[in-house]
Amino acid sequence: MLLPVILLLFTPSSLASIGDDLSEFQNCVSQCDSTTCLSTPNEALSKYPKLTSTELNKWIEQQSKYDIFTKMPLSAHLSLLGWSCYDNCDYQCQRIITKSRIRKGQEVVQFHGKWPFLRIFGIQELFSTLFSMGNFYPNYKGFKLIYKYWKREKNSIGGGNGNGNGRFESLYFAYLIVSIVSCLAWVFSSLFHLKDNWNRERLDYFFAGMTVLSGFYGITMRVFKLYTKENANKRKLLGIGCIIAYICHVSRLLYDWSYTYNMEANVICGLIQNVLWIYHSISTFNMMRNRTPSSIKHRRLIDDIKDKSINWTLIPLLLVGSVSLGMSFELFDFPPIWDLIDAHAMWHLATIWPALFWYSYMIRDVEECLNDTTKLY
Repeated sequence: MLLPVILLLFTPSSLASIGDDLSEFQNCVSQCDSTTCLSTPNEALSKYPKLTSTELNKWIEQQSKYDIFTKMPLSAHLSLLGWSCYDNCDYQCQRIITKSRIRKGQEVVQFHGKWPFLRIFGIQELFSTLFSMGNFYPNYKGFKLIYKYWKREKNSIGGGNGNGNGRFESLYFAYLIVSIVSCLAWVFSSLFHLKDNWNRERLDYFFAGMTVLSGFYGITMRVFKLYTKENANKRKLLGIGCIIAYICHVSRLLYDWSYTYNMEANVICGLIQNVLWIYHSISTFNMMRNRTPSSIKHRRLIDDIKDKSINWTLIPLLLVGSVSLGMSFELFDFPPIWDLIDAHAMWHLATIWPALFWYSYMIRDVEECLNDTTKLY
């Protein structure tokens, strides 16, 4: 719940970059497009008004003689992954210009908000794709785990045959929503890194926003005890409010796409829920300390921190710290190693292991901290 929130705030966008404005890059794309994608010289001259017939004929001759650019049609696997002829030209020119700049001792620059990655098997960002898929796994595993406990609570409502007492069905259902949305978010993140386009980018951002709001919904339910029967109306009001907020958020982006607005909206909501998780972690830690037998109740704080029966409540603090540390990859961006691994890929890698512990913590939090029938913590 916490991890997707932080992670998705730093998804790279297709913003204009230094490489986009390089005249050699623009000329390269025009040349490739004119000689391999457009059917006739007239189409090329119409699409590129500044292009002269003499220059176009020179380009055609060079392409015929040297095969500078890949001939059409595209291979089946590229077409299957969503590459068009123009996309392929853009990719080839990024690689050509980057190699030229390296030979001249110039810095490597980004194009369309991304580094000029080496395409492997048609995959635009191989390691970001693999690591996004890697993040999907613990969230899917968490979904199955949460579903098991939600089903138990649901079957226990009204004296059913479940092993629970039905009190926490709505809380587990909120966590179930978080796990489903997180899984979908990682699917669209994988698709976006596999081969970006405008529709995949929008889906990536829309599900990032949905992940943030669903996470906010879940932790608000837990901290303010909205899962109880007495707070059913407040719970419904919170759910309706989150749905309306999400609709407004998506509508705002569709009307006027703004990366700045999207970042600000997600950061505000993400920070609020992070504060709530930290507060909840410290509160439950103190609560578990107070539950200890009177004979050891007055022992030192450091002893309780070392006590495995208590210190698990501090897991959110560890996860917040781990994610914050992993964030340094994004803050100190660098050109891709071997043209394959950049800071964003490393950031995706760094968030896999914490997610493995997240859902089991949430379940333990419910099962141990809320099993006191005299008080719901």
